[in-house]
Amino acid sequence: MASWIQSRMLVALGVLATSFGAGQAAAESVRMTGKFAAPNREAALLETLRIGRFSGQDGPQFELAVERAIADAVVDGRPHFDLVAGRGGDADGVLNGNVTTGVQTNRFKRKEKRCAERKDGKCVREDEVEVDCTRRVINVNVDLRLARRDDGRIVYSVSKPRRDEASWCQGQNPPRTTEEAVRQTILSIATEVRYDIAPKVENYSIRFRETTRGLPRDLTRPFRDIVKMTQRDLRAACAAWQAMDAQAPNNPSIVFDLGLCAEAAGDFARAMAFYRRAAPLIGRGGNEATVGAGRVGRLIAAREDDAQRSRGRRGQGRR
Repeated sequence: MASWIQSRMLVALGVLATSFGAGQAAAESVRMTGKFAAPNREAALLETLRIGRFSGQDGPQFELAVERAIADAVVDGRPHFDLVAGRGGDADGVLNGNVTTGVQTNRFKRKEKRCAERKDGKCVREDEVEVDCTRRVINVNVDLRLARRDDGRIVYSVSKPRRDEASWCQGQNPPRTTEEAVRQTILSIATEVRYDIAPKVENYSIRFRETTRGLPRDLTRPFRDIVKMTQRDLRAACAAWQAMDAQAPNNPSIVFDLGLCAEAAGDFARAMAFYRRAAPLIGRGGNEATVGAGRVGRLIAAREDDAQRSRGRRGQGRR
């Protein structure tokens, strides 16, 4: 006679008989959308931001680039920061710094094979010749700091160096002009700053753990059927794994997949508990459960930051 747990599993799996062939390979995943906390959470808690002065020849160019990048930080349908224009203004934080740009050009010679004789439009003999070439190195470094207006405390301070190197020889053109290279580098740094100080919403896909290693033989086929079921009825599949967890406790695949079920349902605290439980069972150091715990940690942090910002807005409204 089947146990109560076995009965629950059989009910959840009953719909599979007509849906999947016995030989169908399982490679299933769950697609999710998550809001991840910014690496610099203290900066992300600010409500309003002003782009201050950036010194250096390319400072004004960077001011505009970082302003646009931060303005594009739209999360939950609205800009994460309210940008305040002008050198003054009532902003929670001010971002400023310095941009240093250096360009160095060197001449050198390179040996290349060139066609020395042609016949009927085809090269029939090549010679190795020395050609004049140019190497251009562009170094751009942006030093930034973001300070709170109320107490002057610096909440974000970083140096972002970049190097762009290009070479070309006689008869060739550089891949891009110096101005284009500097502009692309500045845009890249500005985008990186945006992701340092503002959260991001990301679509991502995580695969279920499918290995049956360590499972009793009579649970191997039901486990594989549950994996397939995730693409048809995720909630029923997760309920079936929950029942199976009691039959085969501490199986790394079941525990990890239950963590992924909880993450997909938005129950991040429960997902964290499952991932932490699965990590030592899987072993091998930085395994998928360890990665999952780190990912869920950033999801939890984003919720906490949202709650703190919301409390701050309510507090400002009462003053």
